[in-house]
Amino acid sequence: MDYVVGTTYDEKEKVWSGPIVKDAYDSDMTLGKAIVMQLQKTPQKIIQIWDLTGETLTSQQFLDYSTALAKNMLKMGVTCPDVVGLYAQHSLHVGTMMMASFLCGTPVSGVFHGFEIDTVVEIYEKTRPKLIFCDAENYQNALGVIDHLQLEARIVLMTGCIEGVTNITELLSSNEKVWDISQFPCANLDGSATAAILCSSGTTGVPKAVMCSNQGLLHSNCYFTATCESTILFFSTMYWASGLITLISSLLTPMLRIVPCKPYSAEYCLHLLKHYKVTHFFTTSTQAAEVVLNYTKEEVRESYKSIDSILIGGSKVPQLIQEKLLDILSDHTQRPGLCVAYGMTEVYGGVVQSGRYPLEFKPMTEGKLFPNRKVCIVDEHNKRLGPNESGEILIFSPYIWLGYYNDPEATAKAMHGKWLRSGDVGYFDDEGFLHVISRTKEMFKWNNFQICPQPIEDVLLRLPGVAEVCVFPIPDVTVTNLAACAIVRTKNEEGLNLTVDTVHKFIDKHLDNVYHMRGGVYFVDSIPKTTSDKFIRQQVYEMIKANFELHEANK
Repeated sequence: MDYVVGTTYDEKEKVWSGPIVKDAYDSDMTLGKAIVMQLQKTPQKIIQIWDLTGETLTSQQFLDYSTALAKNMLKMGVTCPDVVGLYAQHSLHVGTMMMASFLCGTPVSGVFHGFEIDTVVEIYEKTRPKLIFCDAENYQNALGVIDHLQLEARIVLMTGCIEGVTNITELLSSNEKVWDISQFPCANLDGSATAAILCSSGTTGVPKAVMCSNQGLLHSNCYFTATCESTILFFSTMYWASGLITLISSLLTPMLRIVPCKPYSAEYCLHLLKHYKVTHFFTTSTQAAEVVLNYTKEEVRESYKSIDSILIGGSKVPQLIQEKLLDILSDHTQRPGLCVAYGMTEVYGGVVQSGRYPLEFKPMTEGKLFPNRKVCIVDEHNKRLGPNESGEILIFSPYIWLGYYNDPEATAKAMHGKWLRSGDVGYFDDEGFLHVISRTKEMFKWNNFQICPQPIEDVLLRLPGVAEVCVFPIPDVTVTNLAACAIVRTKNEEGLNLTVDTVHKFIDKHLDNVYHMRGGVYFVDSIPKTTSDKFIRQQVYEMIKANFELHEANK
């Protein structure tokens, strides 16, 4: 069988490599040119449905709107390589706006629509957009950002109406009905040009602005079985690599994309999957857990009937969640089913992926390498390690990474020669599957023992009544750190009956003495996370510390 992922090991160099394949696009190709070429082949195909109204867009309509918007953006004085800001949820013309920016050669710097003004200021202080597309509900925040940073930027509304403020619908028509790609700046660019600016995960502070090249994004597809007959759904906005990469994949295929009109909820997601007969779906570990822990296998299977592939990424998928999803999808084995991906924003998403054919699957691993990627594992002295030896994962991609926007110091720090430091700890087994254990910054020591939170969390998630759990260190003078955990209980009887004593007894039975929670077990309503669903363990500690001190003060 020919698999689209795979791993070969060079014992002398201690390097793992993915399959070597010819690139789908030449180095002079840009997203603007490539997407136009693909959509022109199927002008009458419906490629988008907006769930709010049922409004559809064909390939030709999408191109007409995008080119009209691009021309109007150029008339507004936005020129390559100016940055365009996006501060909005999903809506009818987010894809149109992204495509117009690809045509103009103006990279989009997307921020999460729920960010408060201070966080947006921190991000846009780096990228300094000349034009900001936002929803009406974020208009005042956008104005505040412009004022604080003294930006010379105009605002265009994606949704809603405000008197005197341009709405995107006003920019979707043009007097010039005939056009060709040579009219747009992207025609004079190549694959090394910046196509988008994404934010890093932000687990260690303010997200860094990651410059993504056209070449890298053109070779970022993770949906290996998708065809023009496929239907795709994703809730990630353009703030996340998963949102951008999935949008690009849907346009290059091209396939039908369902645009949600509400934020993610398990109920709404299952409705969309069933109603639109979705075949390909991107979700996060937290979203998947919400489904499998709150709905019966039969209920989920009913919504998953049409599913070909469910791609999970963004953070480590707990073993319990993987097992439940595999069980749900076991009724139909002639499909990839559950696909687990591991990657980085800096390398345009995927590095390894695991799933059934045309992938290779091994439960509880992140999978085998994408084509043309390489990985080595190093210890704290940068000495390369072999199979089954854990160390930091270093990644090589042949596709141009342009660094962090206006931050050469952070860019240099992220590199080790030609290799990109992931900050993650893991190893390859003898079969070439990658196992990601934890982030280097998340591991801590107790009494000279190295404590890795993720495996402990996997065990605790098996305790009935536990919905979420985060293991974190509490500093201690004698033993360096004490392991502690914050638990969100399920909203059923098992959760209501869960006690600290029950948790400690479960730990005593299932975990070695080294991994006991000497720092305590704490029940909380929610656990602080990044917008990409990764725990912010330092904030968990600060939250527990504040509540504990407050509790003591009230005694």
